[in-house]
Amino acid sequence: MRKIIKTAMMAVGLLYASNAFAGTTNNVYIDQVGSGSTIGITQSGSGNEVGNDTARATFNGNTQNISIDQVGSQNTHTVNMQGANSSLNSTVTGDSNTVTVACGAAPTTTCTDTAITANATGSGNTMSITASAKSTMGIAVTGDNNNASITSATTNLMGAKANIKASGDSNIVSVQQSGPAGATGFEARVDITGSSNNVGVTQGGTVDSKVDIKSNGSNNSITVNSSN
Repeated sequence: MRKIIKTAMMAVGLLYASNAFAGTTNNVYIDQVGSGSTIGITQSGSGNEVGNDTARATFNGNTQNISIDQVGSQNTHTVNMQGANSSLNSTVTGDSNTVTVACGAAPTTTCTDTAITANATGSGNTMSITASAKSTMGIAVTGDNNNASITSATTNLMGAKANIKASGDSNIVSVQQSGPAGATGFEARVDITGSSNNVGVTQGGTVDSKVDIKSNGSNNSITVNSSN
């Protein structure tokens, strides 16, 4: 699997080398190790990038289902993903969007049953997801210049779950979860409609917590800390 993908990437690199300007090319760098993976990457536009020549997208091992679509220009994906039964689905429509997905932070770090989704419709958006254990993440952004991030870590089998939906411009949404939790873990949902909002959620401790935020309007600042 690794040899086949690298050969394909070399062919793609030769094709793009014929372009007059490097900034107009679409680049894909994958260093896949393992078996059972289904990988589909589609890029339309120019200057889009999935990984780079010094830091490849990786993916690593076991039964993974990776699908990345980019429609627009100057969009970037930095992906790691490791472990078993993982799935990634990211769709970007617009220009100059940045998507960073970790799951496993290093080659020696596992990423178990995590399912990650990240969507963007607009330009200048930044989406970052870091997951662990049996987490299920999700980010959906519609608008421009939004910054949405989810950080999750737990030792509980039920994991930590988070979902962010933001519709508008210049919103900042941050969810941080940690462990260990109780019987069912942490869950956070943030759904905002408007612009220039700042929402922060922090969960922790040994007691399960569920945070559900819905906000309509602009220039709001919301901070939730749940811990024991």
